[in-house]
Amino acid sequence: MIEKNPEAAAAMLEASNDPPPITEDDINKGMINLLNRGIIPRDVDLTPAFEKGAAPVLCRGIKFYDKREQNIKREILTGPANI
Repeated sequence: MIEKNPEAAAAMLEASNDPPPITEDDINKGMINLLNRGIIPRDVDLTPAFEKGAAPVLCRGIKFYDKREQNIKREILTGPANI
């Protein structure tokens, strides 16, 4: 089927071309940079890229403080977590 929309036809023609080469610098700039430059199409599902290995964000429970304890200044600890 031939597209009647010239913009859609141009996009289909462009999508059939080889993608531009990706340099090490492009990789270091990150995924958002590749999306913004159009190297990675916006409608691509990137979920499989993040499913293997360690998760980029970990979720865990938080401690809820009693109202009387919320504004108490506490010592801030830095360093190894297994002290």
